[in-house]
Amino acid sequence: MEDVKTEARALAGWTLEGEKIWKCFSFNSYFEGISFVNKIAVYAEGVQHHPHVTIDHTNVTVQWTTVDQGALTEKDIAAANASDNLLKSGRI
Repeated sequence: MEDVKTEARALAGWTLEGEKIWKCFSFNSYFEGISFVNKIAVYAEGVQHHPHVTIDHTNVTVQWTTVDQGALTEKDIAAANASDNLLKSGRI
């Protein structure tokens, strides 16, 4: 479990808080943020691992934790990396 937390601490821009990791993404417009959320939704459905998402105008906060295990897991690290990659890919 501690290895996962070490990995989480190494994720650029992500905050480790107990058994969850979260990051706030900022966009130029509301619709860019919504597009990003839709991309995350497609990813989440594909891997059957779903985040908590908060939309606040042009800011989108994404939080990952593995609810059924009550802990941070490799699924969350992979999901955080996927979230970052969706943003970097320019497919928003």
